[in-house]
Amino acid sequence: MIHCSDWRDLPYREIWAVDTEYYPGLGLANGGREGDPITPLALVAFELRSSRVLRLWQDELGPFPPYRLDADALIIAYMATAEFGFHLAMGWGQPARTIDAYIEFRHLTNDARIKAGDRPNGFYSLAGALRHFGEDEIDLARKDEMRDRIMQGPPFTNQERADILRYCEDDARALARLIPRLVPTIPSLPHALYRGQYAWALSHEERCGSPIDLAGLDRIRAGWDAIKADLVTTIDREYDCYEIVDGVPHFRDEQFLAYTRRQHIPWPTYADGRLDKRAETFRDMSRTFPQVANLHELRSTLAQLRSNKLAVGRDGRNRTLLGPFGTKTGRNAPSNSKFIFGPAKCLRFLIMPPPGMALIHRDFSQQEVRIAAVKSGDGALLAACEAGDVYLGIAQQLGFPESRPGLRTLFKTVVLGIQYGLGHRSLASRAGISLYEAAEILARLRARFRTFEEWCTNTADYAGLRMTMSTAFGWTVQCPPGTSARTIRNWPIQSDGAAILHAASILAERRGIRIVAPIHDAFLAEGPAADIADISVALDRLMRDASSLVLCGYELPTSDDGGPIMPNQRYYEERGENMWNTINRLIENLERKTA
Repeated sequence: MIHCSDWRDLPYREIWAVDTEYYPGLGLANGGREGDPITPLALVAFELRSSRVLRLWQDELGPFPPYRLDADALIIAYMATAEFGFHLAMGWGQPARTIDAYIEFRHLTNDARIKAGDRPNGFYSLAGALRHFGEDEIDLARKDEMRDRIMQGPPFTNQERADILRYCEDDARALARLIPRLVPTIPSLPHALYRGQYAWALSHEERCGSPIDLAGLDRIRAGWDAIKADLVTTIDREYDCYEIVDGVPHFRDEQFLAYTRRQHIPWPTYADGRLDKRAETFRDMSRTFPQVANLHELRSTLAQLRSNKLAVGRDGRNRTLLGPFGTKTGRNAPSNSKFIFGPAKCLRFLIMPPPGMALIHRDFSQQEVRIAAVKSGDGALLAACEAGDVYLGIAQQLGFPESRPGLRTLFKTVVLGIQYGLGHRSLASRAGISLYEAAEILARLRARFRTFEEWCTNTADYAGLRMTMSTAFGWTVQCPPGTSARTIRNWPIQSDGAAILHAASILAERRGIRIVAPIHDAFLAEGPAADIADISVALDRLMRDASSLVLCGYELPTSDDGGPIMPNQRYYEERGENMWNTINRLIENLERKTA
């Protein structure tokens, strides 16, 4: 590993701190929409060794970048996918060496005990990073004011041009002040540069964006307020959890609690007895209790359409920042309200390829449990994966008859839980079985897959002694005293899953495969309809190659259930189908009434 304790020792002749400004399309004041392709406006770059400053306005930007892109120059940006998007919009190439200061700051502060939502607002911003190091902060009020003005687009007065360039320069100089503080904290320069390569690949995916049925989205938005109450009334008939007051639906905890008691669903609560209504809790519980799925989808749809922030441009593309390394494990963390693959699954039916094009959705099969088997070296667990259906494979290895009703659903809960050490009480609660049976299943699991259990114990011991864990690709998490045992057990599996996605994105960009959306353990790719079969094969190959890089030669299998999405076809999501059909039926009724 190469580590530099002083930024001046970095092996580059030039080190550029770069900041750019842009607006969507023609600008919001001129009919542009969030989600439009960006229009470059200004660039300021500060060279640390010579203190040279470049200040370029829109009409001064040319076909070539104003700084070197070769291996003797290092480009540093904060949230580099934004600056790379600027490069792509200008037709400029990829810098040979890049560090994303945002990613490296997240890496520095990656504490397994702390959830991202527990950090103060703005903690991961440039101002927050400066604050962390005790540096003078940025004028945030002015920053918000200038950013809002830029988003509106032209025309700009001479004074506004001067103000925007000054604002852009302030950010570039602020980044230049951060660099001497941040560079000594980077444990491995090659790994930081690799993360910069991923940011370049991800910027291509952000620029492509998923193709959306824009007319269909606008139709839903136009009728949303009118059908919202009817939608809730329709879906809520089987739950009776909402109350409509002056046309506005309100979720009532006491009514939902009554429903869970009627259905004998042991719903999780907080220590003070309050219901746990987090989206992830509804998601997890709906896997075990499918009768809750429609209610979960209703709550997700209400939340995503209430915010009305889904970022879809005038060209019908969903473009938004994808939040590289936004979680402890290094996975992306895009905005749930702006990204089409946010929590409301019914909205995914809006994804449609443009004329002449097709889409392919390909995901890793049983990714997490296979990673667990490979990393732990547990041959029995890997054999269960290779047998076909891993859930039934594990059940059979533990001696459960395949004829038992609900066996697959039960062991899906079991398999999802073993990687983070699900206890017998939690298993009984989630699976709806007795404490005795839950304890018996877990005992058999530990006995049958003892190699995996020993690996988990060794991982916990290592984390406890070193107070840190790392992937082979250099992503690290701090594990100080007080870190959850479940987090320690699960982190190596999830972080390797993230590393596979990073490698696959880089390979896709280099091999010319157009990824329009990365989705946890899957990709949505686009290409000419006549070539989509070949693209699907190439996507499978690169995903297998990426998993082989991370898992020391083991290739994770992939699947494309349902095949390609051809012109005039929609993306299909089984868990959102009922909600999608209900929304469209209500809108059709509304349109007939108002015709």
